[in-house]
Amino acid sequence: MKRFLILTKAMTLMYLRNGAVLFWNFAFPILLMLIYGVIMSPYMDYMTPGVIVLNALSFGLVSSSTMMLEMREKGVLRRLQATPLPSGHLIGSYLLVNIIIGILQSTVIILTGVLLYKVPVSVISLLLAYPMILSGLLAFMALGAIISGVAAKGGTATAVGMTIYFSLMFISDMVFPLEMLPDWLRKIVPYLPAYPVAQLVRSAMLDASLDPKWIFQLLLLAAYGICATFIAARLFRWEPKA
Repeated sequence: MKRFLILTKAMTLMYLRNGAVLFWNFAFPILLMLIYGVIMSPYMDYMTPGVIVLNALSFGLVSSSTMMLEMREKGVLRRLQATPLPSGHLIGSYLLVNIIIGILQSTVIILTGVLLYKVPVSVISLLLAYPMILSGLLAFMALGAIISGVAAKGGTATAVGMTIYFSLMFISDMVFPLEMLPDWLRKIVPYLPAYPVAQLVRSAMLDASLDPKWIFQLLLLAAYGICATFIAARLFRWEPKA
């Protein structure tokens, strides 16, 4: 347990010492909320859950994946491999740090919505929303792990993650309602990973209830997470690509 806590502390410090990570995970969500508040102030109740999912998606596909690549490029993973530290400790510590930061990020967005735009939030809505946010984070991090396994450099991982992120951003009911999309796209979007998270979080926050299709949506997220985890495990490597 002591080695696990030391590793967790070291990973946390890696995040806190990275200015870009701090900006994109904490400052940028607030900036995004301010921009949306100027443009769409009457709709901030609807937009706030979308921003939460939007940033969870960015965190999983970009920040989380580049962190693993950075550890690989700097030789951290190679040195850890040479120690008696069990690989389960590495995975557990990595997940714990990422989940904590992802949850803190979501909390910052919720506080911004409540304090600046009077977004109605109750204890029940939060109790329902946070498990849904956590489910989305786990699925998105698993998908990000595939990117970190395929990409050779951090820049490549960022480019791939941002491309997927922006593609899903505009079609997954996070910013623009599903009704604005073409009919053929509306039939595909509900099966993409970001859409069910948006529905689950929005229903929890706005209505303090579970989405009518919550079982299907959680099963879909679980399928994404399990399949992505299996693929990421096959692609994982301790050393950078030659």
